[in-house]
Amino acid sequence: MAVVRCSRGGKTRALYELSRVLKERLRGDDVAVIYISLNDQTPLIDWESRNPIDAICRRIAFAALPHTKKRQKQEFANFAKVVEVSSSVIVQWLGASPRILLIDELNKLEGMTDPGNVEMKRLAEFLKTHFLANDKQYFVFSSHVVSSSYQLSEFMDSASRRRVHIRELPLIANLSTAWNTFNYEQLNARQLLHYGCVPALVYQSVCAVLDPTNDSYLPKMNREIAIMKCVQEGVTDEVIEQLLGSFLDGDPDFVPPALLQLMDTTSDSEVRWIPYNMVPVLRKFVKLGSRKYSILLRTICDCFDSFLKSKAASGDSWEYLFLMTLLIRCVSHKFEQVLLPLGDNK
Repeated sequence: MAVVRCSRGGKTRALYELSRVLKERLRGDDVAVIYISLNDQTPLIDWESRNPIDAICRRIAFAALPHTKKRQKQEFANFAKVVEVSSSVIVQWLGASPRILLIDELNKLEGMTDPGNVEMKRLAEFLKTHFLANDKQYFVFSSHVVSSSYQLSEFMDSASRRRVHIRELPLIANLSTAWNTFNYEQLNARQLLHYGCVPALVYQSVCAVLDPTNDSYLPKMNREIAIMKCVQEGVTDEVIEQLLGSFLDGDPDFVPPALLQLMDTTSDSEVRWIPYNMVPVLRKFVKLGSRKYSILLRTICDCFDSFLKSKAASGDSWEYLFLMTLLIRCVSHKFEQVLLPLGDNK
């Protein structure tokens, strides 16, 4: 099973809490519940990318050891420098016991989306053989992008009929839910949409308002790295047209791979824009100086900003939304998509 959501969208917390609940419920049942991460306190080290199986096995071994949560990152760094853990050791340790492996941020492994990557094929075979082949073996992972899920499924294809099931983390359903959850009734619907209704991002935005002197909320580093990588790969007028088109139809195939982590992913494998992430992307494209689209991109960004800042009691926000959508339709040449499908009784 794959848990897919944008960067800073709550995947790590979801997977950690899932592992904690599983450990509590299966205590005494001789089931190995193993939670490891390629991010957070046990980030992937550069030299580990050359052998992803060893990287996974090293974290499985580390997870079996007692450690101090506050010092976990340093403890793992010291552990990784001196300890070699082979796959045979892990296989022997697990024996025939039932097991559930949870891996956070599997997309951190380089080559995960490359169908020709030999090391990724070896890793997929290892995971399939020892964590999926039998009925009492389960594998759950999180990823920024849905492409990791499909490629992993292709790597594992062979005789197994077990496919990757994508699970979309819940969004904030309505404004009253947000008020009750965050105990902050100053939130409005436009702010929820600005943060994609993603609970983790909305929570961080509330914290940033309540504690303005703390600049640790809503970190922008991952976003800046993604934008820089996208620019390095090249931004043409065609790239701009296709990216804007994804706002209307949610097609991930026309989104630069580096930017997928800045979008949310539905259970149908479509992408949803998160304006908080995407407006800075468009503003960067403006600075690149596209002769054809610079002015239009700036106008779209201004519409996003005006939508967010419009007065609650006015209809200005909807006017900006209409104008922005019309401009995107013109650029992407997509006029057939129905954004608000309504039934006969609505």
